[in-house]
Amino acid sequence: MHDLESKNAARPKAKRRRKTKWAEDRHLPQLARALDAAWMKPALQEFFRREYPDRGLQVERVNIGKVYHKPGKDCRITYDVHCRDRENKIYSMWFQTKMSANGKDRAGDREGMPRAWPGCGFWKPVSVWPEMDMVLFTFPYDRKLPHLGYLLETEWVKRQVDANLAGFGFAGNAECREVTCKKVKYMPGKRCVLRYEIAVAEAARELQRKVFFSKTYDDAQSRYVHQILQRVCASAACRDGRLSVPAPIAHLDAVNTIWQHAWDGENFDAVMQRLGWNNFPQTDFPEKIAVMLAALHQIVIADLPLRRGPSAEAILANARGDANDIARFFPDKLDALNEIVKVLEANAALFEPTPQATLHGSFKLAQLLCRGTQLALIDFDSIAVGDPLYDVAEFVASLAYLRVSDEIPAAPLNESIERYLASYQQQVAWPVERRRLAWYVAIFLLGKIHSSLKRLEEKSVANIAGAFDLAQNWINVMVVSKVL
Repeated sequence: MHDLESKNAARPKAKRRRKTKWAEDRHLPQLARALDAAWMKPALQEFFRREYPDRGLQVERVNIGKVYHKPGKDCRITYDVHCRDRENKIYSMWFQTKMSANGKDRAGDREGMPRAWPGCGFWKPVSVWPEMDMVLFTFPYDRKLPHLGYLLETEWVKRQVDANLAGFGFAGNAECREVTCKKVKYMPGKRCVLRYEIAVAEAARELQRKVFFSKTYDDAQSRYVHQILQRVCASAACRDGRLSVPAPIAHLDAVNTIWQHAWDGENFDAVMQRLGWNNFPQTDFPEKIAVMLAALHQIVIADLPLRRGPSAEAILANARGDANDIARFFPDKLDALNEIVKVLEANAALFEPTPQATLHGSFKLAQLLCRGTQLALIDFDSIAVGDPLYDVAEFVASLAYLRVSDEIPAAPLNESIERYLASYQQQVAWPVERRRLAWYVAIFLLGKIHSSLKRLEEKSVANIAGAFDLAQNWINVMVVSKVL
């Protein structure tokens, strides 16, 4: 919802991807071309000429978004394509694509697909590009999010605004007159975030304009998240300013969608890139982030049962999966990865019962918005009850990994981590046990290594040896803490 949205509104342009050996996957012979935006521009134009001969489409720009590469199996790539037709109408379309090894899934992906889909307009919901061994899925076609098309229909959105005027702060006789929509983030089959700007007529006043975000889910979990957001925003922590969360406006039951107020800020990582991560310890942000997290952890939601956070068994299962997938990229690291997993398994059984707290469930840099010196927390999809050090450690991992992803020196990051941990400890009654913290951090770092590899992130891939060292360092912290 606005969650994932404001943070994307100010997101820096996607980094150019290194042409690594993985982009030359012999089972995906067209992969290197598919990851070259300059090559894809004329290629897509020729493909559109064949698919839509009456439109005269001219491709002006191709942006490559998320990439998910499984060596020897498949690669999923998101394209944001900007083009014009012969009448000079501008189109900005998202295409989710899938390249399978030797194109084996092309027929299956096309079979049984509709020729038209709400919200797709003249674009085919599914297209096959044989020369690229690629299937293209046009947004908003999604079998698991079948209602997305409604959220792109202006008149339908106006009616929903009028039905939820109180949530926007308008009187009951107001009327929505204008709606503009911008695509923000899309995870096929799971989530979609849109940004709306509306103009509402209220009595004799000038048109009132508001911005809000919409997040659509693949199931009714959206209502659970909406109810949690209501409780969190009504908490003492939000009232007294220790915690800031964009407030929910409404839940649209029929389309599994939450509407949430915009929070006028930008992605925290973008702010720190301007200020310089080397200067992070000179700010009061480490303490503010710790206070925010401690405040969330101490919110008690008594009237709504929270889901249980991930168990040690589930966390270890993810770690095993990440290690196995990393080994696909680095077969020579298989023994070392297996040894790391063994150490993690051996130490998991030694943990004593932990305190239970209200968890964010995905507490990392990407979930923070910034406005001047103010911070807000977003994306509560994984909110649960469980070990508070799970959240504490995920943020430590997201800071520590900047050594790999952004080539930030260790000293300012380590200082920031220590200040964050010390401040958090001052806010809570339970101990921040270094052994358990290190166990979680090492696991989160494995996940980050895996993510960098499958997304072909240029800097992270170039610094991957340092990423392995970083994970091993936290393993060592865990082992030493156990001895002490």
